[in-house]
Amino acid sequence: MKIRVTSDDVSLFHLAVQHYGNALEWWRIAERNGGLDPDLTLFDAPVQLDIPEPGQRGDGSGLPAS
Repeated sequence: MKIRVTSDDVSLFHLAVQHYGNALEWWRIAERNGGLDPDLTLFDAPVQLDIPEPGQRGDGSGLPAS
């Protein structure tokens, strides 16, 4: 799922709570979007992010990259 975020969204931790119910799942969003920094307050303009389905990552394993 693609969403638009701004600095008002604050962090990937906040997005992870909204989409997964757990702030510790922030790495799923970061990994899907090229290792994005979890701090979104530095964005000057809206950015489109890809939010993976729960349990998915780039290779479908559901595990963080090693």
